[in-house]
Amino acid sequence: MAGPGLSFCGAKPSFRARGVAAMTGTRMRARQAAALIGLALVLLALPAAAETLRNEQLFVGIPDGWQKIYENSDATGSIAEYVPPEETTESWSEMLTLQRYKGVLIDVPSYLQQVIERFTAGCVQARHDGPRRSAAGAYPAGTAFVECRGPDPAKAMPGVILKSIEFVAIKAIQGQTGLYVVQRAWHGNDPYYHPLNFETANQWLGVVRDAELCDLDDRSQTCRSIGRTGNLN
Repeated sequence: MAGPGLSFCGAKPSFRARGVAAMTGTRMRARQAAALIGLALVLLALPAAAETLRNEQLFVGIPDGWQKIYENSDATGSIAEYVPPEETTESWSEMLTLQRYKGVLIDVPSYLQQVIERFTAGCVQARHDGPRRSAAGAYPAGTAFVECRGPDPAKAMPGVILKSIEFVAIKAIQGQTGLYVVQRAWHGNDPYYHPLNFETANQWLGVVRDAELCDLDDRSQTCRSIGRTGNLN
């Protein structure tokens, strides 16, 4: 199974060939970057700006059994974080982060390019695929896949424990009321366990790739998550 075509900066790291080829420390790193399968369908309910009268909702398929470990909302937006069963804020191998930046209007590929540059800063080896422009229903969107090998400890925030490989898949969607970001991160010290090395790689990436933004009050929009076919009805 073919994974994303990642381009390399610096020496090309070798991967074990098994089909396709976060962060106690990566959690903070990915959050910094984002700032600039039995799947349970989970809705990140974020209040629409009153002046636009939009009812935008972000739908993401959370992997079965994953638990929410962090959630916060304020005037600038919202964030929610999920990890696999038995993992915690302090000790985890994967993390799924859902964010909304309220009122932010930005060119999605330009935003993702900034994420790539910040995420790979100081890496001994880095590779990425994207940004790739796409669409999420009626909304402009884009995706990127980024890997850092040998992150620079000097660039880590205080208390962050970095591992030798950090990988993140990210999708940004430009809504009418703000920017929505979905990212799935993995980190580890053994490349054998890289999620793109397994036959489930497509499903792993699909959690991010298939994230969908819907305006629940606009019946002309297609919204797969709620079975609405837009103007086909």
